[in-house]
Amino acid sequence: MVLNCIIALMSSVLVAVFLVASTHDISGATLRFVQTFLFMAITGFCNLGLLRLFGVEKPKFYLSSYLCVVLVWVLVKTLYSVVTGQKWEGEGPNLYQSYALAVLSIWILNTMILVLQNLVILQQRKTQTEIENLQLKANMSETANLLLRQQIHPHFLFNALNTVKSLYKNDFKQGENYLVHLANFLRVSISNQTTTTTLIKNELEFCLDYLKMQSIRFGTAMEYAIDISQEHIEKGYLPFFSLQPLVENALKHNSLTEESPILITIKDENGYLLVSNNLQPRSYKETSTGQGLLNLAERYRLLGEDAIIISADNSFFTVKIKILAL
Repeated sequence: MVLNCIIALMSSVLVAVFLVASTHDISGATLRFVQTFLFMAITGFCNLGLLRLFGVEKPKFYLSSYLCVVLVWVLVKTLYSVVTGQKWEGEGPNLYQSYALAVLSIWILNTMILVLQNLVILQQRKTQTEIENLQLKANMSETANLLLRQQIHPHFLFNALNTVKSLYKNDFKQGENYLVHLANFLRVSISNQTTTTTLIKNELEFCLDYLKMQSIRFGTAMEYAIDISQEHIEKGYLPFFSLQPLVENALKHNSLTEESPILITIKDENGYLLVSNNLQPRSYKETSTGQGLLNLAERYRLLGEDAIIISADNSFFTVKIKILAL
C-alpha cells in the first residue's frame, strides 16, 4: 500500500514538473498532478485487491486488471472534466482513434505498474521465506541443542554412578564432593531449556563442576587451567551449554594416564575464548557423530556471529569461540 502511494506520488511529480517546464502553467500542472496521482493510486489499489481476489488464477487477474484500469481512467477523466469544466483533449473528429490510443497508453502504464508490484511482491515473499527458513533452522538448532543436553545422561550417568560407588568404598569425603558437583551439573543441564545465551560466569561454573568431577575420577591423569579476565567472566556471554561439550570432547578423543596427563586450557584472547588440549589420540576411537561442533557453529551463525575456529597441529587441538556482547 505504501509502495502504491510512493509510485503514484513520484509519477505525479514527474508529470507536473514536465508540464511546468514546457507550458509554464502552474495551475494546469497542479490539476494534472492530482489527476495522475488519483489514477496511479486507484489503479495500484485495484490491482492489489484483484490479486487478493483471484490469487494464483493469473489469467483472470490480468484480464480483470486491464479492464479495471480502463474504468479507472474513465472515472478520473470524468472527474477532471467536471472539476475543470474542460472537455477531454481527445474529443474531436478522430474520437475513436483517440480512445484507442488512450486505452493502449493506459494499458502500457498498467503493465509497468504490474511489473513493479510483482517485483516487490516477489521480494517480500523471498524475504518471508528466508525469515521462515531461519526460524526453522533456529528451531532445529534448539531441538538439536536440547537433544545434546539430554544425551549427557545415558553414558555420563553410567560413568558417574560407577565413580560414586567406587569413591564411597575407598574415599567417603571425595565421594561427597563428587556428588555435590554431580548434583550441580545435572541441575543446570536439565534447567534453562529455553535459554540461548548465558554469562561466561554461569557457563564457567557449569563447566567447572564437570572438570572437578573428572579430576576426582582421573586424578593426576587430568589437569586443567583457566585464565579468563574478570571483565569477560562478569560481562561476556556464550551460547548456553557451549563450553562443557568442548571439554568433554577433549577427554573423549584423547588418552590420559598419570605418566602422560592431558592438559585442558581455557583462556580468553582477542575477544575469543580458546579451549585447547595437548593431543594424545586414543588408539581406539569412540564412535562420534561430529554433531557437537557443527551444532555449536550453527548456533553462532544464527546469532549472527563469527564462525567457530578449529585449529590443530601435531601437539595441540584448539577451538576458538567468539565472546558475545549482549
